[in-house]
Amino acid sequence: MSEYYNLIQIIAGIAAVALIFTGVLLSVKKLNPERYETIPVKSTVISTAFIAAGLLCYAIVKTCTNLTVVTEEHYDVSTIYFASLVEVIKMFGFIIFVPLLFRLFKPKTKKKENPEEEITGE
Repeated sequence: MSEYYNLIQIIAGIAAVALIFTGVLLSVKKLNPERYETIPVKSTVISTAFIAAGLLCYAIVKTCTNLTVVTEEHYDVSTIYFASLVEVIKMFGFIIFVPLLFRLFKPKTKKKENPEEEITGE
């Protein structure tokens, strides 16, 4: 089984990068500072789910790394996966909040298109 760890790491790593990139890209595509609208809740939830799935895939990469290191200490695979998941959440868990931050920090008011006209009108 140890000969498949590198293959599993490569596949899970590519999937993790693709899912995290897709999640961030979905929320960035909905940003439009010219319209002054918030990002819809549905796209925020979907992009957060993509990012969370990407972090879970990255936990698989960390698990394969930890399995090669901890071969002589007969731990269960689920124990090593949960330890790797906690490590990933401690290091990269903040990425889950990126779509929420994009949703919260929107422009509050519209810019005035012609400020010179308003000054002369007063």
